[in-house]
Amino acid sequence: MEWKYPKRLAPGMTIGCIAPASSSDESLEMIQQICRAKGYDIIFGESCRSKGLYGGSAEKQAEEFQWMMTDGPCDAVLALRGGYGTMRYLDKIDYDAVREYKKPFIGYSDCTALHMAINRYSRLVTYHGPMGVDFKPERHDDIDALFSAVEGKLQVIEPLPEPPRGAIGTELGDGILRGGNMTMLSMLCGTPYFFEDDSVEDTILFIEDIGEAPYKLDRMLQQWRLSGLLNRIKGLMVGTFTDCDGDEGEREYDIGYEALRYMEENRKSSLPDPFVCYVPTGHGTPHQTLPLGAHVHFRYISNTIVLSPYTS
Repeated sequence: MEWKYPKRLAPGMTIGCIAPASSSDESLEMIQQICRAKGYDIIFGESCRSKGLYGGSAEKQAEEFQWMMTDGPCDAVLALRGGYGTMRYLDKIDYDAVREYKKPFIGYSDCTALHMAINRYSRLVTYHGPMGVDFKPERHDDIDALFSAVEGKLQVIEPLPEPPRGAIGTELGDGILRGGNMTMLSMLCGTPYFFEDDSVEDTILFIEDIGEAPYKLDRMLQQWRLSGLLNRIKGLMVGTFTDCDGDEGEREYDIGYEALRYMEENRKSSLPDPFVCYVPTGHGTPHQTLPLGAHVHFRYISNTIVLSPYTS
C-alpha cells in the first residue's frame, strides 16, 4: 500500500480534540483561545470532559477516535494529552476508513501506539507534535511550529541540537521516519502494530522518552538488538531524553552512542552505514513537530533534516 498524505490544514478549518489515552483537567478554554487566534475552530470530544481514569471504556474510546478521524465535523484530530490507555483499543479501529478520510492526527507519548497503528494499517502520515496540554501562551514557539507543519510549510528542521554520529558524508541518506515514545515502541515489539518486516530497511527510527533510568533504556535497546531491528534500520533520530543519569558515580547514559554500536553490529555489507541525529522534542527543549511516515532526508554537513512533501 502506498503512503497517503493527510489533508493540509488552513485557517477556517476545524480541529477535533479528544483524550485518547486518559482523562485530564486541562483548560479547554485556553486551547480554544489559541486555536481561534490561529484562525481555527475547535470541538471537544466527550473524553475531554470526562474525569474517569480512562475517559471511558476501550469501546467508547475507540468509537470516539473512529468518529473524529472519519465522520466527525472536524478536519484534524488533536490529542489532549498522553496517558496509558491507547493500546487497549488498537484492534477496534477501522484503518481503511481512517485512510479514506486522511485527517491529520497529532499527539505524542502514549499516542505512539496510535501513530504506529495508523502508519502501518492506514499508511497515513501522522504528526508527533504538541498536544492540547501544551497549548499555553508560554509555548507559542512550539505551537507555531506545529501549525507550520500541519499547514505544509515546514520544509527544513535546523539547526539540530547536537552533532550527528556515524558515517560522514555530504548526505547520509533518506528514509521513512517512524517511531515515537521508546517505552511504547518496546511494548509494541512483537505485536501486529510494530514495524512490518519488509519496511525496516527503509526506516529512520525516531525515539524519545521521559525519565527512564539508564538500565531500562538499555534493556529496550537490547530487545531491539536481539530482534535484529537495530542492525537493519537506516538511521536513528533521537528526540529529547530526560533523567538519563545512573546511580551516583555512574556516567550519563548516552543512548545515541550505545544505539550506534548496536546498529553497526553484524550489519549486512549491502546496507548503508547507519547514523544517529538529534532533534528537540520538548521536555525543557523546543518541541519540533515531526511527520511520522513521511520521507525525510538527513544532511550531515549542515546537520539538518529535510522533509519531502508530507501533506496534500
